[in-house]
Amino acid sequence: MATGPPARRTEIRTPMKVPVELYSFENATYELTYTVDVSPHGARVLTKDPWQSNQHLTVRSVQGNLYSRACVAYCQPLEGRSFAIGVELCQATKDWTPAKKHSP
Repeated sequence: MATGPPARRTEIRTPMKVPVELYSFENATYELTYTVDVSPHGARVLTKDPWQSNQHLTVRSVQGNLYSRACVAYCQPLEGRSFAIGVELCQATKDWTPAKKHSP
């Protein structure tokens, strides 16, 4: 398990709490959780259980249109028996925000 996020980011992350579903086909792991911050290529996500670096998963925003295959970049233990994982999306997105409702 990696100790934390990379020391230097290549793009700016936007603080944003987005409800997401994480699912790994590798070991049938599922979790409904929230992002801490997001970017077009990834996010920092809070989790209850540790995820392995390089583990493949899918990420889906609960209220938006984001759905992507992804890979765990790091898993960092936090206080209170929780973890922060860095998720690297396979396809860049700007669609972290909830879907807008159309007015009639």
